[in-house]
Amino acid sequence: MTDSSRDPIVNVVYEGIKGEIRLLLEHGRLRGALLLTLAGIDAMAFLGMAKEKAEVTRLDFIAWADHYIRFPCKEQVTGIELYGARCAALHAYGTESALSREGKCRQVGWTSEMKPEILSMPEKYPNVVMASIPAFAEAFFSGVDQFLIDTYADSKRAEIANSRLKKLMHLLPGPGAEVG
Repeated sequence: MTDSSRDPIVNVVYEGIKGEIRLLLEHGRLRGALLLTLAGIDAMAFLGMAKEKAEVTRLDFIAWADHYIRFPCKEQVTGIELYGARCAALHAYGTESALSREGKCRQVGWTSEMKPEILSMPEKYPNVVMASIPAFAEAFFSGVDQFLIDTYADSKRAEIANSRLKKLMHLLPGPGAEVG
């Protein structure tokens, strides 16, 4: 572990969240990358929520995703669709959520590399959208970078994020491990 890993943004965000998603992508483990990306949005929403809040909610996740997740194509997936996809993937390892069943969002199906990165055929499948997992991860990485710029440009937001970073998952050197 390098000395820079002691910095919480490097340790938690760059080496942890983003680094582990990248590792999974590099090894073709797309479903694992998808799960960590969805969980990563929860973590970023936690860092960005109002000071008086203690727990990230559906609305926090949706707002963060709507603001920061942008695919490099015309078609987009909304924050509520990503939240539905999150619930489906993390709770049932599937793609159908209560939100999609209730018609509150489209069901998100996932693919490997694809151009365009989002595909919908509303005339044939009005309640389904397909999204590329690698493109989603890249949209998340860009969103994280912009979120950190926005957050640390505002001293009050930075103070909140710094206090919450301490609560996220840090990897610490074990006893006797060399740091440097």
